[in-house]
This record gives sequence, C-alpha cells and structure tokens, in this order.
Amino acid sequence: MQRLLIILTTIIALMPRIAFAQKSKQDFNAVDKAEYYHNIAQNSENIDSVMHFALLSLQHGEKDNYILRASNFYLVSKSLYMQNRSKEALGFSLRALDCNLKTDDKSEIAKNYILIAKCYHDLNSKDSIFYYFDLALDIYTQLHDTANLAYTYQSIGSVNVDLGFPQNARKYYLQALRIDSLSGNYLDLAFDYQNVAFIETELGNNQNALSYHNKAVRIFDTASTSDPYYIYIKYATYLGLASTYISYAFQTNHQKYADSAYLYIKKIGDYFTENGIYSSELYKSIYYARYLSFCNRDKEAVKILLESKHYLEEEEGVTMQTQFYHQLSESYEKLGDYKNAIENYKKMHEYSISLTNDSTMNVIAEFKAEQESKIQQAENSRLEADKTKLQTIATALVGGLILATLLVFFIIKALKTKHRANEQLSEVNKKVYRSITYAERIQRAALTPLKEIDRLFPENFVFYQPRDILSGDFYYAAQCGRYNVLVTADCTGHGIPGAFLSILGISALKEFCVTENDAANPGTILDRMRIFVKDTLVSSSGGSIGEGMDMTICSFDTESMQMRYATANQTAFLVRRGEVLKLKGDTMPVGRYVVEKEHFTTFIQPIEKGDMIYCYSDGITDQPGGERVNTHNRELDDIIGRKYSTKSLIDFIRANYYRPPEIQCKLLDKTITEWRNGRPLIDDMTMVGIKI
Repeated sequence: MQRLLIILTTIIALMPRIAFAQKSKQDFNAVDKAEYYHNIAQNSENIDSVMHFALLSLQHGEKDNYILRASNFYLVSKSLYMQNRSKEALGFSLRALDCNLKTDDKSEIAKNYILIAKCYHDLNSKDSIFYYFDLALDIYTQLHDTANLAYTYQSIGSVNVDLGFPQNARKYYLQALRIDSLSGNYLDLAFDYQNVAFIETELGNNQNALSYHNKAVRIFDTASTSDPYYIYIKYATYLGLASTYISYAFQTNHQKYADSAYLYIKKIGDYFTENGIYSSELYKSIYYARYLSFCNRDKEAVKILLESKHYLEEEEGVTMQTQFYHQLSESYEKLGDYKNAIENYKKMHEYSISLTNDSTMNVIAEFKAEQESKIQQAENSRLEADKTKLQTIATALVGGLILATLLVFFIIKALKTKHRANEQLSEVNKKVYRSITYAERIQRAALTPLKEIDRLFPENFVFYQPRDILSGDFYYAAQCGRYNVLVTADCTGHGIPGAFLSILGISALKEFCVTENDAANPGTILDRMRIFVKDTLVSSSGGSIGEGMDMTICSFDTESMQMRYATANQTAFLVRRGEVLKLKGDTMPVGRYVVEKEHFTTFIQPIEKGDMIYCYSDGITDQPGGERVNTHNRELDDIIGRKYSTKSLIDFIRANYYRPPEIQCKLLDKTITEWRNGRPLIDDMTMVGIKI
C-alpha cells in the first residue's frame, strides 16, 4: 500500500510536466508557455510549486505583458511570505505593484498594498504598515468591494495581535466576520471564525474559542478548495484547535480535551514542513509536547522539543521563544532535572521580559517615582540644552545636504534640457558619480579612523561593506574616562538616505558620549539619541518621518573587567572558551516605535581576558544566497535565496573565534561572498569584533 501511494504521488507530481510535453509537440511559443505555467501556478496546492511555475512563467513571458507579470510577481511574493521570507516577498510585491500601476487595475493595486503592509510588519517597519492598509481600505471602499474590505480588516486585526492589542484585533476581526456573513463567502467566513477564536484564546475565553474554532472547521471540512492560501488557513485552524483544546485540558484536567488536541495535531501531519512553514511546525511541536506532558510523558515531550529546536534558531518571534522554553522548563521539572529546568526557565524569563506591556512598566515605575522625578528634572534641563545645540547642527547639516542635492538636480536638469546627446549625458553621469564618490570620502572621514580603533582595542577587526557607494551603517569608537566605547549602528535605508542619517547619528554621538558618566550609562545615551531622532526628523507638515536606527553601545572597563552595554533592536554576541552567548537587549529601535519602553536598559556583563565581542548589522544575516534555483533568469534569481541567518553566523563565529581578528575578517568576507553566489548585496553589512 505504501509503495502504491508513492507511485501515485509521483504520477500526480509529474502530470503537469507530462501534459506540457504533450502540448509541446504542438510547438508552443514562449507566450503560450508563459500562460501555461501561470495557470499551473494559480491552480497548484503546493507553495513551492506555485513559486516554481510562476518564476517559469516570468522567464518565458513578454516584458510588456504587465497583467501577467503582475500576477506572477504576486504569486511568488505570496509564496515567499507564507514561508516567512518577508524581505524577499516585499521585493516581488513591489514589482507586482509597479506593473499594476501601469495597468491602473485598482483592485490588484489594493491587493498588493495589503501584502506589502504585511511584509513591512514582519520587517518591523511599523510606520509603513498602516499607511499601506489605509491605501487598500480607501480603494476597496471606492469599489464597494465588500469581500476585500473584510480581508483588509482581517489583516489589520492580525497586525494588532502581533503588536499586543488583542481587544483592537477582536474589533477588526468581528467587523470582517459581519461583512463576510452577509456576502456568503464561506471560506473567508471560516477564516474570520478562526481569527476570533484565536483572540478568545488569548483573552482566556477557551469555551468561546472552541465554539468559533469548530465553526471554522465545519466549513473547511465541507467546502472544497485548491487555493493554497485557504488550505494553509485550514491547517492553521487545526493548529488553533489543538492549542485551545490542550489549554482547556490543563484548565479542567479532563483527558478528553487533551485527546481532542492530539486528534488535530495528527490531522496536520507534515503539511507545515512540506510547505516550509517552519514557525507553524514549531508551534505544532510545542502543543504536542504539552499534550505529552499532560499525559505524564514528559521524557517524550523533551525529546520532541529538542528535535524541533533547530526551527527556533530560524525564528525571531518572542512569544514563540517564550512558549518553547516555558514548556521545556516544565517538562524538565516534572522529570526531576532541576538544573535544565532552571536553565530553560531563565531563557523563558529573558524572552518574556520583552513582552512586558506599558501598563506593567508604569506600575514598576511608580515605586521609583520620587527618586526619578529629581533625576528627570536635572536630565530634562540637560536634554533641552543638548536638543537646542544639536538641532542647530542638524539643521545646518541637513540644509547643506539639501542645497547640495538640489544643486546637483538642477544641474542635471539643465544639462538634459540643453544637451540631449549621449556623450553629454555621459559626462553628467560622471559628474554625479564624482559627487557621490566625494560624498563617500566625507562619510568615511566621519567614521572613527581604524588607527584610533586599534589604539583603543589592540585586537580587533572591522568588516564594513556598503551595498552602494554610500552606506546607512556606521561604527564609532571613543575614549571616555576609563571606558573605551564601541558603537555599531544600522540606519533606515542605504545609499544617500542612509548616509544622511549616519552623519546625523555620528554627530549626535559626539555630543552625547563624551564623559565617563556618559559611557557608564549607554542606555541613557540611547534615550537621548531617540529624543534627538524624534525631534530632528519631523516633516514640514508637522508629521513624523518614520526613520531611525538600530544601535549597540558597548563601554569596556578593563580595570574592573566589566562591559556596560545597551542595544536598540540589534544583536551582539560574547564568545568565551568556545561558548557563544547572545547578549540581552531591547528590541525597540532608536526612533519612533509602536510600543516603546520609557528607557533603554543598561546591562553589565563581566568580561575575561580572551573573550570575543561581536556587534553587527542585520544586512549580514538577511543576505540571500545559496544554490541558485533559476539559472535562466538571473535577475529574478538574484532575489531568490535563503537568508544567511543568525544560525549560520553563530556557526561561523563558533568555528573561527580563536583565530586572529584580521584572519576572522578575511574569512567572513570570503564566507559571505561564497554564500551570495554572485547575487548583489541587498543591504549594508557591518561587523566589529573585539578581543579582550
């Protein structure tokens, strides 16, 4: 029977190719092939197949067939998004949008706005999320498209869930449910039920959650669909039911609810792994481990969790990390392995800290109100003086850059108007290139000289690779009393916009990081940087510009052998005797953020001789690479590829930390170049390594 199933599966997989082989005898031309592959992509149930055939259709299609190209770009983008590859998905979605704008297809434009908003959400670009959602809502309202209005409300609800606003999410989900119940779109209605069920679970209303989940399942089990999106939602509903049932089992101590959870876990099978949806597969493993623990089979629960831990290293979700380590800690405790239980509890606690909401922070702050009031008054006076001084500097700098940019613009415009010949345009390009090259020299001069870094940190390396000539990344080093300070930063964007921000960041650091007291409190430096960025980057209309920077500040005191540090949405590693330790830090950037803590945290880390500290920007871990999947269309293949990932970087560090820093730098350059496999850089890259 098993052999028969394998044969049948193989035949089904080969059917599209067999059909095409038969049709090729009729001498299909490239246009026919493009349409044929597009139809396969649209009707495929497998995410990888959708992407594969959509790319083939793009390869054979005509460049000016914007409708077909837009549809293919969208299919690839949606597939990548469902595989949690949002940075790559965003690139394809923007290409789809460009094609849709040329055809002025309002409905397709709005559809792309929603996908772009979702990608920006995954990439933590908060200001862009609701901007694109609002654009989509405006179009669907004008078109009286109730089905897609409901879909947009669903999407906004999901973003509110991730941002920690369940009540807001419930409001949007119920609005979508009301619209879909009137339109009679049962698959979308099932999705609405599933969403409301999830929120009810979050709010602790397990009985309500089960009711909504079961309504969704009844629809999915009776309605037939080949749409990969709804198929994914069906299995996500099974996953939600498993979660709710196992929670209800622990709440009521009834085995029947645990057995129901196990039933839906079995119904999911290998769907998530087969489609590359590893975050959902990890949640399935967590719920299965909870089921095993409920049945007092904690040894099996630990085994399941450890076997799925490699998925965790590819994911950045704080909620997921917290649930994983919480369950692992509980199972170890029940087995009497208190050492591992405590170790995993600490990890769970570390991730749960970042889930603390503003109200909790306010309660904590009340205990320190009297002391902080006095400190804040003095700090406000100092910040006001700093703000005035820095705004003058920033205004002069930005004004000069704007004038220079306008000057270049008008020169180019005048030359284009007066001289249409290719030779003259070429000369203009050369002048612009020389201007940008000169700007690069200015930016390089603003960075701390490598000789100064060598003086402060005798054993170090600086890996600095801009995507374009100008960079949005920067590094900075200074001596402040007994502290040697190192800063790495990644500004929003790259090229000229990123360079503007980097110059502002370096100028601000030279004002905020001066004294020994400044260096002893890197969290306070980040607080002041955030105020500076918010006050400086304001549009002429009074609205805020959604830009900022991720940053790590490390202050080394080699007398007491301590490192005082703070991070803003960046990761840093400490390596000690071969063990790679991820340093704790804040996940909010220097700039505007949806859920901000009042202050950045200063952490104190003991250091030892021989320790290696690594600070880096996410351009390294986000770089696509690996084996090429589309050798016929290099332009498309440049965007496709797995991320280098944090796990790969940790493996590199673990394998090379003991080498001299300059050798590590050369090996990192070689490793990234080989990983790219000829693909262009998608972001600026920076890493600084310091050996104690």
